[in-house]
Amino acid sequence: MDNKELKVVILNAQNGNEKATEEILDKYKDMIKMYSFVNGELKEELKQDLTEVTIKTIKKFRI
Repeated sequence: MDNKELKVVILNAQNGNEKATEEILDKYKDMIKMYSFVNGELKEELKQDLTEVTIKTIKKFRI
């Protein structure tokens, strides 16, 4: 997904399109997972928190 496509997806997500939000989360799922490890152990609660923060950030992101 290039920057122009990402901009459209972000705008759609900001307008309540759940599919667009899922598309963004899918794009960044590996990064979310990477930051969900503590001492080499995957922390599901942290992963969920990071996902929720990402969703909130999408809604606030200024284009």
